[in-house]
Amino acid sequence: MPAALSPPLVTADPAYARGVIETTDGLIPLVDRWVEGWALSRGAARHRDGDAWQVDVAAATRAVERIVAQPTPAELTRLVDETTTSDVWLSVVGPLDGVARETLARLDAVTHAERMMTAPVSATLLPADVILDGDGDDQVVHVRVEVDGVVAARGQAAVVGEHVVFDRIATEPDFRRRGLGSRVMAGLEHGAAARGATTGLLFASVDGRRLYESLGWREVAELGTWRGRGLPG
Repeated sequence: MPAALSPPLVTADPAYARGVIETTDGLIPLVDRWVEGWALSRGAARHRDGDAWQVDVAAATRAVERIVAQPTPAELTRLVDETTTSDVWLSVVGPLDGVARETLARLDAVTHAERMMTAPVSATLLPADVILDGDGDDQVVHVRVEVDGVVAARGQAAVVGEHVVFDRIATEPDFRRRGLGSRVMAGLEHGAAARGATTGLLFASVDGRRLYESLGWREVAELGTWRGRGLPG
């Protein structure tokens, strides 16, 4: 998730305000699977913290991130109370009412207008210019695209059962708007399908959504991330 500060999350689509989830699985189990795959992709430990998941990210941007779907008012208040420093982040998946927004206003916004997205995964040909790293036994698929010997785009995806979590999809600035992101996604889908995955999951930024929507991904729920205001200890 990007680290740039943004205004508080605003729901633009009435479907999200009604809590519409266009999946048969329901939101909370999907978020559970996403957390499992994301932690696997990042090599991070995860454990339950009430209704939330805590992932020990140990990244430059934050030490810990808690992820929760559709929390109760009491649970959200508890999580906000425990998000005290800027290296502790809280991501909330699902529609927010006025009470939730008021509670979250005690924190600083990290992202807004992100979405959880899903798409079917099927066997596809590996694009000729996509390099698939590792072997077929790895749960985490890594792909890259090189241009004149330089890595121009890359991505990875973690397979957890029938689901695959797409992660770290990136194109270097000098190589953008050449369709490389689409080829990275195709390469990851190829590798994930070969490992038995049938459904893709990801958390998408505003810019990323344009790519994913063009590839047939659809939005499941809104997503926002906040962080504490105190200095890390």
